[in-house]
Amino acid sequence: MKNNFPNSVAEINLAAASRNLSSIKEKAASEKVLAVVKCNAYSHGAVHLTKHIEKEVDLLAVANVDEGIELRMGGITKPILVFGVPTYETAAVYLTHNLTATISHTTHFSILMDGTSYHLNFDTGMGRLGFLPEQAGEVRQLAVANQRLICSGIYSHYATADDPGSDFVITQNDRFKQILSHFSEVPLIHMSNTGAASNYDRIDHFGMIRTGLGMLGYNSGETRHKWLQPVMTWRTNLAQIRAINKGMAVSYSSTWRSPEDGFLGTLPVGYGDGIPRSLSNKLKVLINGNLYSQVGNVTMDMMMVYLGSEKLSAGADVTMLGSEGWNAHDWADHAGTNVHEILTNLTNRVDNRYVMK
Repeated sequence: MKNNFPNSVAEINLAAASRNLSSIKEKAASEKVLAVVKCNAYSHGAVHLTKHIEKEVDLLAVANVDEGIELRMGGITKPILVFGVPTYETAAVYLTHNLTATISHTTHFSILMDGTSYHLNFDTGMGRLGFLPEQAGEVRQLAVANQRLICSGIYSHYATADDPGSDFVITQNDRFKQILSHFSEVPLIHMSNTGAASNYDRIDHFGMIRTGLGMLGYNSGETRHKWLQPVMTWRTNLAQIRAINKGMAVSYSSTWRSPEDGFLGTLPVGYGDGIPRSLSNKLKVLINGNLYSQVGNVTMDMMMVYLGSEKLSAGADVTMLGSEGWNAHDWADHAGTNVHEILTNLTNRVDNRYVMK
């Protein structure tokens, strides 16, 4: 959906994404990068972002075949790995749109069509999808028996690499090395995400780093890295200013009352745009270089900001997310969630604009 008159705009700094990629490669001493651009590149616009970084990465990854098709229709030619589970309904799509499948169960060998490229997924401790380490020998035999398919890679996922100090990261790394002893001829091997690349320098990164959130300027855990620059800055404007009296209630359920006479600003964004309702009475936004508190319950289309004695002007620029205001880490901390959810919550009511800074 194209918005002719958007109430808010997310500025996407493509140059910052390139700088983040370079920093991650340097941290991991890795020559190859797999860029994860699923869920519309975490609301950053998958096609636009991928067109910019395509020459800087070796492989792309998406969650499902529809996301892969979108990239192909947008002109992207780089190899695209689909993390999701192949089905009989989607089997032909991998060939039609030159997508690389994930095989994470023995049945997938018979589902995929002749000539399909695939990566093997092993579960070394994530507990989600993938073959167990003790199946490595059996899986190798199946791969050899199904040479009508093309095994182009093998991977696993860390469960606890978001922050430093996890012994389980070392355990998973060792398990994966044992698995790889059965697959010495597989060309692409990947396990490390941004967290593993930035928080663990004693593990093997196997020559390729997967990064999605890191490319966009965030570490996925609680640890914040100053060398990563958030790519998105979300802005809107003050829609209306009104006087408010001491004790006056604001928004549904009257969860906030004005402590003094002052002014209230209304913003034309709400949970319909991607602001978690759980941030009600917690969020702070940046206006004219100052942080102001959001008050009352966030509503679907609007939210209110207490301006105190400052009578600002309608139309004033408001930074919701990024730049000198709160970033997605701050939102996640106060909403009790993670950065991934904050970014992917943004809806198509928010227009993306692309810049190079």
